[in-house]
Amino acid sequence: MQAPLSALSPIEQQKSASERVGEQIRELIASGNLAPGEKLPSENELSRALQVSRPVVREALRGLSMLGLVESRQGGGCYVTDLHVDRLMEPLSFFLRLNEHSLDDLFEARAMIDCGLAKAAAARATEDQKARLLEMAKIGFDLVDDPVGFRVMDAQFHSLISEAAGNAFLNSVAQSFYSLAMDARRRASAMPGVLEQSAKDHDAIVKAIVAGDGRAAAAAMGQHVDNIRLTTLAARNLSEDLADAP
Repeated sequence: MQAPLSALSPIEQQKSASERVGEQIRELIASGNLAPGEKLPSENELSRALQVSRPVVREALRGLSMLGLVESRQGGGCYVTDLHVDRLMEPLSFFLRLNEHSLDDLFEARAMIDCGLAKAAAARATEDQKARLLEMAKIGFDLVDDPVGFRVMDAQFHSLISEAAGNAFLNSVAQSFYSLAMDARRRASAMPGVLEQSAKDHDAIVKAIVAGDGRAAAAAMGQHVDNIRLTTLAARNLSEDLADAP
């Protein structure tokens, strides 16, 4: 099923026409007129509906492709992607790899979101969720010598806290932030003492959530995010030093 062309408005021919075409298509996706996996109208159809040239449409689609919103498929045609969070966050992840200051900004944002989620989880977590968090905290101490296993558990741990907080929108935001700077965190997890500290952090967070102490849960999460920030920056700096070494 293709999106109705009547939902599109003519675009004035000007320098930023391709950007305005992209904005209209993004709006179709955001509003649900174009769903994940759905085929876009052809370049000719978009060109006529928007009253712009095909090169303008092609340039707009190229920009949307770089954002992970659309993709060309074998056999012809342009389609909306699955809109999975990892795909959509890749441009920002690339930016983080380029910008030396952005990691601090990322972890500041994570602290704002994750602390609030931990506080909400302390008030809203079900008994089943509390039991699962306790089990994950215990498993964490058993995985301090297994970086891969710990990272798998860590993703589930933070996801469960977000779920227990009971806010679907903040849950999505938190998952997006969590996926960023993953390469640097993988390197950090191999550094001595990092996983031991994370296991202790998890334990403190869970105890506060189980006790229903929102203030303590937020404080413990804030300390955890700051510990992750420091070790992630240290791992990145170490990697850069090794790359610069003769």
